[in-house]
Amino acid sequence: MWTIQDQYPRRRRWLALVAVSGAAALIAGSAGSAVADEQTDSLFIASPYELPLPVADSESGNAIQRPFEVQLQHYNADNIVTGGHLTVDASGLADVAEVAWPNTCTPDSATPLTAVCDFGAIPVGWSYRSVAEIRLRAKADAVVGASGTLRMSAIADSSFGQLISDMTEVPVTIGDGPDLSLNQVPYLDGIAPGTDIDQPVRLSNFGNQPVDRTLLTFFVSHGLALKNRYGNCQYDDADQVTNPTMAAVVCVIDQPVVPGTTYDLSDAAAVRTTSAALYERFDYAVQPYSDEAYQQALRFGEFVPGSGADLTLEPMAAPLKATAPAPDLDEEDNYRTTQINVANTANLIALGDEVSGKPGDTVTATVGVKNNGPAWVASLGAGAQVAPVEVQLPEGTTAVAKPDTCHIPWTGDDDGTAEPVDTGHYVCQTPIYLWEKGRNTFTFTLRIDSVDPANAPGSVTLPDNGLEGPRISDFDPQLHNNTAPFTLVAGTG
Repeated sequence: MWTIQDQYPRRRRWLALVAVSGAAALIAGSAGSAVADEQTDSLFIASPYELPLPVADSESGNAIQRPFEVQLQHYNADNIVTGGHLTVDASGLADVAEVAWPNTCTPDSATPLTAVCDFGAIPVGWSYRSVAEIRLRAKADAVVGASGTLRMSAIADSSFGQLISDMTEVPVTIGDGPDLSLNQVPYLDGIAPGTDIDQPVRLSNFGNQPVDRTLLTFFVSHGLALKNRYGNCQYDDADQVTNPTMAAVVCVIDQPVVPGTTYDLSDAAAVRTTSAALYERFDYAVQPYSDEAYQQALRFGEFVPGSGADLTLEPMAAPLKATAPAPDLDEEDNYRTTQINVANTANLIALGDEVSGKPGDTVTATVGVKNNGPAWVASLGAGAQVAPVEVQLPEGTTAVAKPDTCHIPWTGDDDGTAEPVDTGHYVCQTPIYLWEKGRNTFTFTLRIDSVDPANAPGSVTLPDNGLEGPRISDFDPQLHNNTAPFTLVAGTG
């Protein structure tokens, strides 16, 4: 899994908005469990649990203006969300902060701290849509520890009907210290293999104090290649134990990150999609440097130093006055992840087998799945199996030993109160990735009970159901080889 999340946990709050057509049953919960019939959809508002603002400078009264991005998501591909309105009520910040509205938001003429923001179509899936970027600044007379509450709700139009949210609240507190922040770069889709991508990653300090030294970390999935290698960075290109799906990069920046300044990291984040690229992921994180954090970042893998010039920070804005260093005010925006979906294919092939013998014999059979590429396949967001294997044993055989990763599927009411019936049907679990030219195999030990030419053959099937991850048909144009025979023939002797 992605070990950097242990260092930079994502503390996001998701507010579910649900539209139900007719008598559809509603199952409310997390993004992964909000499931009902095909006429039900869930739309989510993404917001932080809390938002710190740096206190204004005591001499000039100036304060850093901090952007606050509101994002929406929904998950039913059959539902078309055409647009809607986000209502933002910042009246609870009247004694704490000043608000600057974007052009898409119309402030209320009587209550200018309340606005309605228009947004357009919301794409489906794990990607997100930014619907408003609101800018907040501490009031000149607001003291450290002062707080208020910002409230939001939304209404969206969709082909399933209107989606109406509950109210979500974001506490805003005045703080004193640095606030390192990384912007969220857009998810990309339909990128060709061999494409150079200059990702517009920006590092900002939205606090009121500097950070003298920073620790920058990247994680790059298997189908992406970094374009630059820097002398002040350590690279782990072959971590096949803790994170076989990605390479890690750890950089130490010996350069102050000053308040009110944004730095361009697009060269450091530049990647090329390889011939194996398909569903790719790029993670990036920053924190104030400490020896402990540096050693923790290097604790897994075999890192080697880069041989190029040092990575330096290029400022994109003028700084405000800086003071003494202090802990980061808000670590929630110190870690980001983005996805790069590549227009590539992989050819998954079911691997069957043929066993022979006479009644009473015990034989072994190996079945599974292989990938003829050119792309690897991975579920780096949901962490789902990329190609579970369904096995139906040949008629006349019984499994006396099987892999631990293969189990009898439940049928009927899955309430856990009854034992599943062994009909020779097994589902074998696979990892969340399958290398290009790689394979996953499963060996069964079978007892031959009878050999009859009329016995039905078994099969090995790669189901195209997309229950946890993408459908195989989304990337595999050759579905004819996703089923293979598993046969029993009479042996001699």
